[in-house]
Amino acid sequence: MASIVVITGAGAGVGRATAVEFARRGCDVVLLSRNAARLETAASECQRFGVRALALPTDVADAGAVDQAASRTEQELGPIGVNVAMATVFAPVSKLTPEEFKRGTEVTYLGQVHGTMRL
Repeated sequence: MASIVVITGAGAGVGRATAVEFARRGCDVVLLSRNAARLETAASECQRFGVRALALPTDVADAGAVDQAASRTEQELGPIGVNVAMATVFAPVSKLTPEEFKRGTEVTYLGQVHGTMRL
């Protein structure tokens, strides 16, 4: 049976590249982020490798939303094997706002915490 990998920020950037690489290696992937359209496009890209890809719009800084995503993952695909969470903002530091730093910190830290608590 293939591993089931949950990846946050999977609609773009590093998260999407990570999802595609896990799919290329034969893992089923669950793609989380807040942007449903990007997730669907990324899921289609992953499915080209013959794996299952589940796109779930989710705010991983919200423990309840992560719990719902984990429950759906387990119901539809099976037990979660790997949890990966990270958020970044691509801009010079002088251009970043406190809100952008806060969001990146929440997603990266809380996404790992909330996801790991479900393993």
